[in-house]
Amino acid sequence: MQNAKENQGMLPFDLRIQTQHRFDYCRVFDFPKEAELLRFTRLTWYGYDEEGPAVYREDPDTGEVVRIDFLQ
Repeated sequence: MQNAKENQGMLPFDLRIQTQHRFDYCRVFDFPKEAELLRFTRLTWYGYDEEGPAVYREDPDTGEVVRIDFLQ
């Protein structure tokens, strides 16, 4: 997991992780299975941007946002 504040050209996020899974539109609404990501319950964006497929989720209590990157 990486902290990221200098993310130019993308939506703002606080944390960034890379998964070893391929992006699947059918699974976008599934909650993350990793314990440290369970608090990010609000889906804010999903799709492809200049860095590839990703999902953005927000922790509604703290306002923190995680970007989850998928394999292309």
